[in-house]
Amino acid sequence: MVDKRLHKTPGKVDWDEKHPDKFRGDVEETGIGFMGYDWSSKDDQFKVYLHYDQLYYWKYGEVSRLGKGFIDGEFWGTKCPKCGDKFFPPRVNCWNLDDNLEKTEWIELKQEGIVHTYTIAGWSGKSSLKRLPFVLAYVIVDGCKTAIANELRNIEPWDAEFGMPVKVVWKPKDERQGTVTDWWFEPADGWEPTVGDTPEKERIKELCAPVYEWVESMK
Repeated sequence: MVDKRLHKTPGKVDWDEKHPDKFRGDVEETGIGFMGYDWSSKDDQFKVYLHYDQLYYWKYGEVSRLGKGFIDGEFWGTKCPKCGDKFFPPRVNCWNLDDNLEKTEWIELKQEGIVHTYTIAGWSGKSSLKRLPFVLAYVIVDGCKTAIANELRNIEPWDAEFGMPVKVVWKPKDERQGTVTDWWFEPADGWEPTVGDTPEKERIKELCAPVYEWVESMK
């Protein structure tokens, strides 16, 4: 039998802190790349092609308007016609038990929100290593009942706060692929972080310092 696996079973691995992206020299990894998308207006279906050492694709199915909206710079969520709850990412059916899985309706949302929770990444996949550390935030967009995760940029990691207002920033349209990587969050215009170095800020700065140093050593 011919072994056609792209990734061999790992043996002894020699770890190089300065070149973590080369720790498996026996594996030629192309990494992740969005190759394109298909949009069928006839049946309202959106499909994304993704390459990660081999070609994958996924269909948005009944929430295809979400992916097509990303291409057009729009946020489309859903709303229950009974209770009025809004969802982003969208839900096809309302989750309120009193509504008996009521079919939701599409609604365009404001591109603003509030940070529900967040984490500071000190490690990541190969494609993001040199951008560490960064803030990954779960944001409630336009008063929805669900939160969506994406990167919170243009902010020092220790300045991120629960409940802070944020806005959406888009890639140029010709670079969008209909996925969450088409956009990111930034602090809302006029927002300022809490003044002064609190004990928590000092703690996060201390934790981030070796990450900055390590990333700098890879350049």
